[in-house]
Amino acid sequence: MIKNDVPIFPLSSITFPGGYMPLRIFEPRYLDMVKNCVKNNTGFGISLTKIDRNQFYEVGTYCKITDWEQMHDGLLGITVRGKFRYKIIDSNVQSDDLIIARIEQMEEPDYIGIPDELMPYSDFLKNILEQYPKFYHEDAPKYYTESGWVGSRLAEILPMSAKEKQVLLETEDYLVRLYRIKDYIDSKKNI
Repeated sequence: MIKNDVPIFPLSSITFPGGYMPLRIFEPRYLDMVKNCVKNNTGFGISLTKIDRNQFYEVGTYCKITDWEQMHDGLLGITVRGKFRYKIIDSNVQSDDLIIARIEQMEEPDYIGIPDELMPYSDFLKNILEQYPKFYHEDAPKYYTESGWVGSRLAEILPMSAKEKQVLLETEDYLVRLYRIKDYIDSKKNI
């Protein structure tokens, strides 16, 4: 499915479909973007910035605003939830410097359970979220037996580089994503 006129919010961090991300909005172009998204019940794309801050990756996550509040410091605080991965077909920059893109929704693989050998990583995630509920929306459903959900949540909270997370976001196969995360976690056990 192709969506036209989607605002793109380049950031130095990533969220995955199903994930929640708090943001603090202060630039006028993004305040206007949020206002339009709330008014029209639409979302926007979050794409990781490249080293040159004027460039960003083509694969990102389309998000919808789930909550917003005026912060004590005068900034607008919003929480977004990732809906689906997208690939940017083309984009342009408006006069207010807001990036608008035509995106194509990427297909997600079918539900895939977690093989027995990877269940310890699901248990690891469950322990983290029980001890530190701020890492994931407390009231949101949790799917500890679904490889896509577990891999996405681990990718969001592990201290990986943004580039490593981008590679995981672009990974089409949920089990491949989870095995890459397993390798990352296992490599840190020996440190």
